[in-house]
Amino acid sequence: MENTSLENQTKTKNPLYYINNVIEAVSSLDFYSMKDTIKQAIDARVPIIDIINKGILKGLEESGEMGLILAAEALQGEIISIDEEDRRRLYKARNYSGKVVVGTIEGDIHNLGKNILIALMKSYGMDIIDLGIDVKPEKFEEAARMPDVKVIGISYLLSSAEPFIKRAVSLLKKGDLANKVKVILGGAAASYEFTEQIKADAYAKDALEGFNLIDKWLRN
Repeated sequence: MENTSLENQTKTKNPLYYINNVIEAVSSLDFYSMKDTIKQAIDARVPIIDIINKGILKGLEESGEMGLILAAEALQGEIISIDEEDRRRLYKARNYSGKVVVGTIEGDIHNLGKNILIALMKSYGMDIIDLGIDVKPEKFEEAARMPDVKVIGISYLLSSAEPFIKRAVSLLKKGDLANKVKVILGGAAASYEFTEQIKADAYAKDALEGFNLIDKWLRN
């Protein structure tokens, strides 16, 4: 893969230097190199959204699904290098208000997209509660009643989980919760049509779109 003026970038260490290193690591399916280059980019304060959008996603054009699996794990592991003081500073700087609850719905154990979204949100200082996988609809309702919870993100890869999605959204969109939380759906089985049908607030085709929607909601 062709990198732009790599020799000059090495001298100046500009963001493109780190981004190109991430592209190379992801495209070559080198997990340890992914961890190293992502950490270097984070330490150099390259925005996580650029690491993902311009680095990881570009590298995935060559490495495909296996690259995505490895990159998600590498990214998740390196997010912890962002300390709590930085997270609080970001939260305040971006005028965030409220917490985000995320989970994979009952009947589904896939968490790749969810983990990428969590990594991205944490890197921007958002306050996240991860319910994990195979989460019952009632658990989402219970979490929505917690203080300061403003957004519920539900992920699912399997269309067979749709009855549980319907149940969860129904619980979250009735009574006092209807005006308390926004509900966003994501994952391979999700769609705009189904989201509208069950009256969830939004559908995100990928983690970056989900992040942008949640970012807007937390700042309103």
